[in-house]
Amino acid sequence: MSNFNETILKGWKIKKISNLLDYERPDKYTVKNTAYSDKYKTPVLTANKSFVLGFTDEDFGIYDDVPVIIFDDFTTDSKYVDFPFKVKSSAIKILKAKNKDVNLRFVYEKIKSIKFPVGNHKRYYISEFQKMDVAVPPFQEQNKIAEILSKVDEDIEKTDEIIKKTEELKKGLMQELLVKGIGHRKFKKTELGNIPEEWEIVKIEKFGKIITGSTPKTSNRNYYGNEYLWVSPKDINSNKYILNTEKKLTTQGFDVTRKLAKGSVLVVCIGSTIGKIALAGKKLSTNQQINSIITNDKFLNEYVYYLLLFNKNKIINKKSTQAVPILNKTTFSNIEIVATQNKNEQKKIIGILSILDYKIDINKKIKSKLTKLKRGLMQDLLSGNVQI
Repeated sequence: MSNFNETILKGWKIKKISNLLDYERPDKYTVKNTAYSDKYKTPVLTANKSFVLGFTDEDFGIYDDVPVIIFDDFTTDSKYVDFPFKVKSSAIKILKAKNKDVNLRFVYEKIKSIKFPVGNHKRYYISEFQKMDVAVPPFQEQNKIAEILSKVDEDIEKTDEIIKKTEELKKGLMQELLVKGIGHRKFKKTELGNIPEEWEIVKIEKFGKIITGSTPKTSNRNYYGNEYLWVSPKDINSNKYILNTEKKLTTQGFDVTRKLAKGSVLVVCIGSTIGKIALAGKKLSTNQQINSIITNDKFLNEYVYYLLLFNKNKIINKKSTQAVPILNKTTFSNIEIVATQNKNEQKKIIGILSILDYKIDINKKIKSKLTKLKRGLMQDLLSGNVQI
């Protein structure tokens, strides 16, 4: 009995996935030695988010009859692969088009669109997944749909590559600008390495006033609303500025917390995400897991943000080793960092790094729009409800 009950276009047919794809076990292609290195050329793949686990020098058992779909038997995650590879997990199924009337890329997009409930830790492909019914158009239409969706994927991948390269450039420039500065010729030896002669080793407390956040009473409903941002660690991500939060406060709630001005530097100091850093994009308050710095007149807030971002590992390494890691205010305040008090140099450093942040931000927005476009196209083109 078919499990498909949607209306489809004329010319489309309902087929089981097993009528579209053949599968092969991965035993012959499983990597033996997991000592991976970027010096090697053969990728070791997983069907999950990480995709490329590493590269191996093994020159045997390489799957090269591509393209294929690799399918995780436990999670039902899948990836389209068009280059030679090996796999690590025995739970991978290698899927090929069953005949010349099947466009493998179309079927890949089709199975990616399936909302499959994964519960118990068991293998799903043979027992359940391959028995599912899907709507399939004629071969020429499969090709067109696959071409459209592949083009969007290519644009997403290109945007991802731009983001990655810009982030690598930013990392390199931070190493140069925040250690050697701009245009310095004379350097001095310190316990933190060679630094420009005019620079100093500065404790974080010297950047400005440090404020630990607080939480208004959860029992008082008048404290929570939609007027003022209230930041917790989950609101701090890879973005430079905090412009929106999961929870917000009313005027009354904002009045009972420790207020922070726009531009304050926020650092997570309690929990598993110690070291996450951001700037306040508008006036806000934070919970007690976050220490914030209101910079003084010697340091620009964006410069302090970049300094702390560059020294993130040093900050993380100062945390306690107890069950819930803590970087107490005193320890945080006394962390030493190399810095310049020359505001003109600070401005130049900010200017260079901000340009890269802007480029990263723009491309993240482009990627977001492309991802939404892809979701919309998948819903329209793969459903059998909209014709090309």
